[in-house]
Amino acid sequence: NGVKGSVVSAVDLLKGIGICAGMEIPDVAGATGYIDTDFEGKTNAAIESFKNGADLVYLHFEAPDECGHRGESENKAKAIEMIDSRSLKLLLEYLDGCGDDYRILIMPDHPTPLETKTHSSEPVPYIIYDSKVAQNGVESFTEANATATGNFVSKGPEIMDKLLGKM
Repeated sequence: NGVKGSVVSAVDLLKGIGICAGMEIPDVAGATGYIDTDFEGKTNAAIESFKNGADLVYLHFEAPDECGHRGESENKAKAIEMIDSRSLKLLLEYLDGCGDDYRILIMPDHPTPLETKTHSSEPVPYIIYDSKVAQNGVESFTEANATATGNFVSKGPEIMDKLLGKM
């Protein structure tokens, strides 16, 4: 399809899917899949993938899901905060410095409610940030705000069409 990509993850299943899709799979020392993962190391691997010609990088953090399975509400919130401050911040600084237009899709792969400590089939919130588009008025990224937009993707694979600007 003409898109060169990589998968940065501590999860073997996701690495395997990436391999089957012909994507690069950088190895990141200290990538654990939990809250003690090397957030900066994973982000730097994503940045290196872009520097090496990747058009798309799937940067995956398992920590919020694992904390959900364990019922650890404080650690789940902390994991999301660390993704924001220790990964997303670095990634945005790099992408902004490149001078090219870009999009970022932020979403969980599935819900893992603290109440049940297991995966659910409920829809997940997502945000696509486009460096060319002004803010649309949504003040914060929450499940309630995502629902209020009325923007719903009924078939999961269609999210990639949205990310790539095909919808």
